[in-house]
Amino acid sequence: MEKSKRFQKGMEVIRKYEDKSENPAYSITFESLMDLDPELEDYIIEFAFGDIYSREGLSHEKKTLITISSLVTQGLEPQLRLHINTGLTIGITPKEIVDAIIHLLPYAGFPRVLNALNVAKAVFNEREVKVKK
Repeated sequence: MEKSKRFQKGMEVIRKYEDKSENPAYSITFESLMDLDPELEDYIIEFAFGDIYSREGLSHEKKTLITISSLVTQGLEPQLRLHINTGLTIGITPKEIVDAIIHLLPYAGFPRVLNALNVAKAVFNEREVKVKK
């Protein structure tokens, strides 16, 4: 079955965000959930990436920092891990990621920010990147 234009547009965005190294630190995939509903991937790719992430106006870096911020405030650590990896892959520095997370202290509180910093630290360690001061 041929995929929609929205799906194809979403896949173009995902390809820009994915780690294409020999030993990728992550990939954007929904395969582990497809046995629940085979159309789930279509919904995510068409809407989140084909409609929202493909919009013009903000750079991929800004979109990713906004996404990281939203995930921190919601305490969604598995998704945060993915988007911190995405940020590093598209060129956001570890310091920018840390600064964005720390900026959320007055809005999200210490527990969420500290948890997010632990996630960031784990991702940085996995990818062997350092935060430059």
